[in-house]
Amino acid sequence: MQDRLETVLRDAQQIAGSPEEHLDSPHLFTTAWATLKAARGQGFDPARLRAAHLVERPAPTPEPTEQVLERVGHKVRRVMADRRITPHGPHAA
Repeated sequence: MQDRLETVLRDAQQIAGSPEEHLDSPHLFTTAWATLKAARGQGFDPARLRAAHLVERPAPTPEPTEQVLERVGHKVRRVMADRRITPHGPHAA
């Protein structure tokens, strides 16, 4: 009996740990999540669980380095001007 419980929990962990593989079968993902919560003695509200929210989305395409540096430089100069900070040193712009 104990072996069966361990197998069920291991399967549930595998399913809940890879939601992107189970988006087409939300009932399977929900059942696995409920199993894990029950094993910890916790309550479970399936209306609050959405597998799609757990899937990592790809990051937006990064800007070219030159654009990032230019944008950051403008922001730093604007903040310095607002705070009346005078640049000094060999790298002051």
